[in-house]
Amino acid sequence: MEKGIIATNVCLKIMKSKLVFQSFEETLKDTNLKNIVGDYSEVLIDSLIDDELLKEIPIVRTIINSFKFGINIKDRLFLRKIVSFLLPLTDVSEKNRKEIIESIDDSRKYRIRVGEKLLYIIDSCDDYEVAELISIVFRQYLEKNISYEEFLQVSSILKDMNMIDFETFIKSEGNISNDINDVGHLIHTGLYNIYYEPIYVNVADEDDRKTLIEGGNKYKSDVDGGIYVNISHTGEIILKIFKKIK
Repeated sequence: MEKGIIATNVCLKIMKSKLVFQSFEETLKDTNLKNIVGDYSEVLIDSLIDDELLKEIPIVRTIINSFKFGINIKDRLFLRKIVSFLLPLTDVSEKNRKEIIESIDDSRKYRIRVGEKLLYIIDSCDDYEVAELISIVFRQYLEKNISYEEFLQVSSILKDMNMIDFETFIKSEGNISNDINDVGHLIHTGLYNIYYEPIYVNVADEDDRKTLIEGGNKYKSDVDGGIYVNISHTGEIILKIFKKIK
């Protein structure tokens, strides 16, 4: 009996997940976002649950209706991330959104549908600000300024970054030396490539009269090579997108 209950609960969870994925994709493709979320740039988390207009968004309605016993803090924060993700997309036409998203969904190259993939990404974001950053990049994909692969690469970096590191990177505009020490902990973000150049020691003969008289070193040596960094292709995309906004 206990195994049967566990199995039933698992099935309900899977069914609920599929329903959420479907409603989110419906939201992305077939919803007039401008009329619904256009005025919610500063919306409060608590007002999301009670606002009837926002309940017109399929994904918001689905999530709210999925929890008959009330929505906890985690669910509220997830809703806030979803709405924050939708905000930058309000000016992209339904037709454009539908055509681009369906082109990925109909492709055999990707096993995960766009709506489902985006929900995984949004859920992994630390907060709604990061979700909004990822939406700005997704809009670049919808406007055909970057490829879907580039969107996935950029979102993979952004979802694991905090806003302080993000702001630091954008303000720097990539102006760093190629010294790995100048990058600091950002070296692990994927914003930079690490490359190695063979170490080469150049020794020049400084045996002239002045050196001998002054008792200086007879040889002068220079060392080149070692571990260096430069901005990755993904880092360049992030700079190009957000330098225009900041």
